[in-house]
This record gives sequence, C-alpha cells and structure tokens, in this order.
Amino acid sequence: MPCICTGGMGKTTLAKLLFNPLAQHFRHSALIELQHDGHISSEHISSLLEQLGAEGFKKTSPAGVLLRTAQDYVSGKAVLIVVDNVWTQDQLDKLLPREFTQGSRVIITSRYSDLPKSEWCQQVTEVIRCNVYAVSELGLAPATRT
Repeated sequence: MPCICTGGMGKTTLAKLLFNPLAQHFRHSALIELQHDGHISSEHISSLLEQLGAEGFKKTSPAGVLLRTAQDYVSGKAVLIVVDNVWTQDQLDKLLPREFTQGSRVIITSRYSDLPKSEWCQQVTEVIRCNVYAVSELGLAPATRT
C-alpha cells in the first residue's frame, strides 16, 4: 500500500504509527527507513533480513545475494514490511522481493507520485491484493483511493 504525498505531510509518522500495532499480527515484520540520497546498500537488505527474523546469512554478502536470500526467506510466510521514504522504483527493485505470500502487507511512503504505477507495485499488488491511497493535506476532504 503506497502512501504518496509531499514532504512534511506526516508520512513517516503515519508509517511508524501503523507499524507497531500491525506488527503484532505478523510473526515476521520489518520497518526500513531510507535516506534522501536514494542509495540502497547491503546494510539496508541485511537490516530487512534481521528484522524479519532470518538467520545464517552473511551481512557482508553482495546486495544481489542478500536480495535473493530475502526472497527465499519470505517465500511461504505472511510478512509485514514498511519502507519509509522511497524516492524511486529502483530503490524497491534493489531492496524488496517481488513475490510475497497471500496475507503479506507492504506499506511504502513516498513523494514519488508515479510509484503506484511502477512495475514493482503493479506486480506486487496483483499478488497481495492491496489498495493504493493518495494522502492529501488535512482538511475537510478525506484521503482518496487511486
């Protein structure tokens, strides 16, 4: 479920508020906060694996190896993953698996308005059947479903 809006609208706050109560319903959950530089490193993927509960992987492995490990690890498991501050589809491609088990949930916050149309989101939303919401400034109008 991508959450798209401009800076300062509370995306990070919302992601953190959603994560804690939702994580209680999943055996495997992770909250990853990305930096503004857009770089995805092996440390990001290692953190994802650690938070999900994976063991026995080498933290110093190349990012591609760690991503395959993450894909293997989430296979057959319902997981909750929250990724905060996504700037490009490339970040999703380098950080997250593309295949999730039914019942999994992925929450993404971003300023990138085309993210819901990205190949990654299209492929994942077909599998886990999620909705995409665009968040607007607080006011009389509620958030709209895209």
